[in-house]
Amino acid sequence: MDKTKYFEDFEQGSVYSYTVPGLTTSQITEFARLYDPQLFHLDEEEAAKTHFGGLVASGFQTQLLCFRPFCEMALINSGAVGAPGIDSLKWLRPWYPGENLDVSVTLISKRLSSKRTDRGYLSFEMKASTNSEPVLSMNWVVIMMTLKATILD
Repeated sequence: MDKTKYFEDFEQGSVYSYTVPGLTTSQITEFARLYDPQLFHLDEEEAAKTHFGGLVASGFQTQLLCFRPFCEMALINSGAVGAPGIDSLKWLRPWYPGENLDVSVTLISKRLSSKRTDRGYLSFEMKASTNSEPVLSMNWVVIMMTLKATILD
């Protein structure tokens, strides 16, 4: 039985909700050493001297860790063939060690391509918060193959 999800299987207004577990200081510093080596991500003492008041996760680490569960829930085993980019990405509050993130991703709109009948565009909005305080917001589009495209092949 084919369990692949196509454009037609996604309903506007659908919401994917999940929690991203809090990070340890070593997880934050390890990511920072590799990808975002700023002192407020690398060194607890130096971070305490900044306006953050302590070590914080990189915004990119926050984005990636919020995206992975959505990818596993909605995009793996789907007709997703890429994305034209991120329309907006905002880091609204630092993510401190040990704080869980409550994440919701909403399918805010969908439309068929006007040029290619084998695909459509799904627009998603992600919101992540901790203790009801917004941490991240992101809007992006996923290009999704239609079921019709698989029947034509």
